[in-house]
Amino acid sequence: MTVRTERDGAVQIITLDRPARRNAVDGPAAAGLARAFGDFAAGDARVAVLTGAGGTFCAGNDLKAMAAGDFPAPTIDGPPPMAVTRTPPAKPVIAAIEGYCFGGGFELALWCDLRVASETAEFGLLNLEHGLPSLDGATVRLPRLIGTARALGIALTARRVPAREALDCGLISELTPAGQALPAALTLAARLASLPEPALQAVRASILDQAGRDERAALEHETALALQAMGPAPGVR
Repeated sequence: MTVRTERDGAVQIITLDRPARRNAVDGPAAAGLARAFGDFAAGDARVAVLTGAGGTFCAGNDLKAMAAGDFPAPTIDGPPPMAVTRTPPAKPVIAAIEGYCFGGGFELALWCDLRVASETAEFGLLNLEHGLPSLDGATVRLPRLIGTARALGIALTARRVPAREALDCGLISELTPAGQALPAALTLAARLASLPEPALQAVRASILDQAGRDERAALEHETALALQAMGPAPGVR
């Protein structure tokens, strides 16, 4: 199995497990991610933590598998290479990142709500060096996360971004010593899972859904979500 899942209380741990390929994602691994996150969406786990085996998060798409035609040909309506990145996760997902987080792996981390990384982590769109543009959302999510100027500086140079710089620019929310990204992410996930779920989901949805709305519409959407989460007032049927 190239994607493993396990439970830690209310937290679902999803692990990319292709250490010989630095957890680069091929077709079966992409399908495994889709299954794992589909099960997470349908199940009772409150939060997911996505990580990689062997001290590496994900080196990107497996270029050998791509050359062999292991992925479906990309289309506007079809699934992207990582399979899950076209729509936001149904519930909060935290990336626990050690080592390489490049190309499609970087895009997969950007798809998550929060990112916890150790000092060994490196980020970047190195796929540009191979003539491969982004298909898993980096050009959309990265500027929204850290701003257009910084996103252009990272994307257009195809350079490696060290963990400290990632923390300073807001790309990650927490920096840990080597080997501690997963424990720290699990602690954070347990905190999220301990909060009342309707309120947590309302706040998350309001933040994620405000893109493209003017301030008035965004505020109205926030109120609608909050009222739905709180339920009817006492005495109201």
